[in-house]
Amino acid sequence: MHRNLADDALTEPRPNERSLSRYASLPYFVIALSLGMAGAFFLTEMPFLMRKIGASIEAIGWYSTASVFPYVVQPFFNPITDLWIKRKSWFILMSLACALSIIIALFLNIQNHENLFYGLILVAQIQYGLATSCFGGLAATTLDRAGRLKASNLLNLGIQLGGAMGATLMLMLTQRCSVETLALVSGALILLPSLAVLLIPEPDRLSRKPGVIVRAFVAEARQTLSGQDGWLGLVLCICPAGTMALNFFLPALAVDYQAPEWMTVSLNGFAGWILTFLGVYLGGVFCLRIDSRILYVVSAVTMSMVGVFWAVMPMSPSVYAIGSIVYDVLQGVSITACSAMVFELISKSNTSSSTQYSIFYAFSSIAQMYVLSLDTHVYARHGLRALYTTDAVLNVVGAALLLCLLLGVRRARELKQVEISVV
Repeated sequence: MHRNLADDALTEPRPNERSLSRYASLPYFVIALSLGMAGAFFLTEMPFLMRKIGASIEAIGWYSTASVFPYVVQPFFNPITDLWIKRKSWFILMSLACALSIIIALFLNIQNHENLFYGLILVAQIQYGLATSCFGGLAATTLDRAGRLKASNLLNLGIQLGGAMGATLMLMLTQRCSVETLALVSGALILLPSLAVLLIPEPDRLSRKPGVIVRAFVAEARQTLSGQDGWLGLVLCICPAGTMALNFFLPALAVDYQAPEWMTVSLNGFAGWILTFLGVYLGGVFCLRIDSRILYVVSAVTMSMVGVFWAVMPMSPSVYAIGSIVYDVLQGVSITACSAMVFELISKSNTSSSTQYSIFYAFSSIAQMYVLSLDTHVYARHGLRALYTTDAVLNVVGAALLLCLLLGVRRARELKQVEISVV
């Protein structure tokens, strides 16, 4: 079925796969900076801003849970970025829409238009997710395996560096400037770097009938998701291991640990994102030597140790700093391992790579949603230390399940090879 669809030219022709030279990789890095700026607003600035206007940790936890929902429903919106115009055009449109949604939301009086404010922020996150999928689709359909791995690393490195710069500037503006200034600067930080996508070569889309497009989407999605590697990737994404849920709480928890302003801004701004940047680099190095799925499991177990550290240690600025530093590095390793796996899984797609990327991302978001829900529920009833303990247990249980699954798959493949060699 899949081969027949390809033979009948139901998928658009694939250009000659290429690797990335030093100069050709620069646009990928710059547009990843744009994604990092947007991510900094949602992940760091929003919890900090909410805490500043008087929101509780519980309210921030439930907001963080709701904020993941746009990424869960993203596959239902994402096919549009695989149609009609080039993916790089969609990338610019989604970046512009995301920036405008944030600007409009911040120009509102938050106290008087609370529902509209949060609604616009959630819409902006859908647009941000679509832009991220466009990046994945571009890399998966135009680059060879080495180029895809390099693009994956550039995505993560650019996101972390862009996040470092964006989070630091946004946190400083929140402390010292008006909300309107924060809105305009945040929008510019997201939009301007996105224009570098115009420098990435991409073939024109072919004009096709809707029925042909739907059949191609279904065939390629089935090809990726029905195989052993595909469903294993889905299980890995939806597993409670490596969700990095604590990262949603860290900017707001600085108050509980009585962390000084310079520590709060640095660990949740440039220093924190640079540490994650370091983790992304280390993760890229490790992925060249070991299976990215095994690396994901290892990073999840190590994250659980940080949760245990926070659960048993007294609440002080030094404990907050030490845990944050280690956690930031580990989440960079985890991000790289996960994205490397997904890039490889969608690399066989010609048309629907952006949609397939969003499917895996949606499953990861589902895991984040239920882990955040559990963490917030436990915090509301048993306090902060119980939150840390719950998150650590979920990481360990998820990692153990994944490891058993990976070992089982490996054993099954070995037995199959033995049977083939005997025959």
